[in-house]
Amino acid sequence: MVTNGGYGGLHFALAHGVPLVVAGKTEEKPELVARVNWSGAGIGMRTQSPSPARLRSAVRRVLDEPRFACRALALQSEMAGYDGPAMAAELVEALVTARAGALS
Repeated sequence: MVTNGGYGGLHFALAHGVPLVVAGKTEEKPELVARVNWSGAGIGMRTQSPSPARLRSAVRRVLDEPRFACRALALQSEMAGYDGPAMAAELVEALVTARAGALS
C-alpha cells in the first residue's frame, strides 16, 4: 500500500498483512514512518513529496523483496492476538475506578 502515513490507514494495511510505502512528514507521520522502517514492514520515505522515480523504486523494492511482506504478515498475526476495543474498555474502567477511589 502506498500511503501518506496516517495512523488509521497504516494500521488498517498492517491488520491485513499488507506491506507499505509511506510518504508523510506532517502531524504524527514522521514517527509512523520511523516505525515502518524499524519494523521492516515497508519503506518509510521521510518526505512529503517523493519524486516519481524514488516512489517507483520504493514500490518495486516492497513488491520484489519478500522480507517486507513477511514482516507485514508477522505484524498482522501479532495484531490479531489483541482485542483493541476490549483492552481499551478495560483500561478506561480501571482508570475510572482508580480515580473514583482517589476522590473518596
